[in-house]
Amino acid sequence: MTASADQLSKLLDEKTRKDFPAISVAIGRADRLIWQYAAGYADLSNRLTNSADTAFGIGSITKVFVAVILLQLSEERQITLDDPLSAWLEPAQLAGIANARVVTIRQLLSHYAGIPSWEDQPGWIHVARGKDSVADKVWRPDEALEYIHGKPALALPDEKFYYSNSSFTLLGMLIERFTGNTLEQALNQRIFRPLSLKQTRLEGYPLSDRHNDATRYHRADAHFIQHAGIAGCFTPERAAMINVSAASLSVEWAAGGMISTAGELMRFCLALKNGALVNPQSLREMQRWRPAGEAQIGLSLFRTDSAFGPAIGHGGNVLGYSACAWWFRETDCALVILTNLGSMHAAAEADCASRLFSNPAIVRLAHEICEGG
Repeated sequence: MTASADQLSKLLDEKTRKDFPAISVAIGRADRLIWQYAAGYADLSNRLTNSADTAFGIGSITKVFVAVILLQLSEERQITLDDPLSAWLEPAQLAGIANARVVTIRQLLSHYAGIPSWEDQPGWIHVARGKDSVADKVWRPDEALEYIHGKPALALPDEKFYYSNSSFTLLGMLIERFTGNTLEQALNQRIFRPLSLKQTRLEGYPLSDRHNDATRYHRADAHFIQHAGIAGCFTPERAAMINVSAASLSVEWAAGGMISTAGELMRFCLALKNGALVNPQSLREMQRWRPAGEAQIGLSLFRTDSAFGPAIGHGGNVLGYSACAWWFRETDCALVILTNLGSMHAAAEADCASRLFSNPAIVRLAHEICEGG
């Protein structure tokens, strides 16, 4: 083990002793996995050690998989990115959803559709992640959209960036309508099987597939209690931390419902950046940047600045998990971080994978490991 790898291992071990139940990290460069490490416990109560085979929710990184399928369909000339959503979904499926009849696939992929996000609706938060959650409920793919029916548009299409999970629920429905397959089947056919992603799946179909999953914990600080609340099916774990494994990520579906391991998510990232999943033109389309708050957005990919140049990728944060997957264009280093601690609806400074990614020491050591690999 190199000195940098030893330092990063110790840093991750320290983080799991203090703040996180488990952290899995994968580092890659060019077309290969360079290094991976699993720290902490996949299950705290049973002292089940985290391992390279432990699976975690990847949250909104799911959106990048959805985008890949749509770019592939565009390459096959079965759709165009500027098709209106209404060309593929029935009026009844779009009824009551602001802007849904006029937005294009491109606008949905870039969060420039102006469609409200179900994730921002108090009723959805209570039922899906909070006090009214029901154990083992499997949500219908379109069920979350009920929480934005009748809500006003946030902006005109193409006018302004508003991050919207609703857009990706609609894109998942489009994929199912167009291909005649479930989204899970489309993911299997087009991404999971070609890349041999054997532990990667879309949660909810069925729930019995959880045998390698890390137990799900969530930060339950005062902010979370106020905005989400604690369901009877959630159980206390540590101070300000609850076990939320009774809930299902099927509620997130195409917007954030996937499960994977650090190694398999790294395989996907390397395949995407190297052009193994989409052609060069599609990859350029995914990286046509527009303003997105403090970052920039392409088609389901974000671009942010770092000490090592532009970083391209996505983060994820759902009930019980947080994740990030980024590659650095100038150094060709890629970094995946998965944890079984979610922080959505908790205070902004709550621990999550993205806070680990923003730790300069972690990114520096990852690059040193890349250079040594």
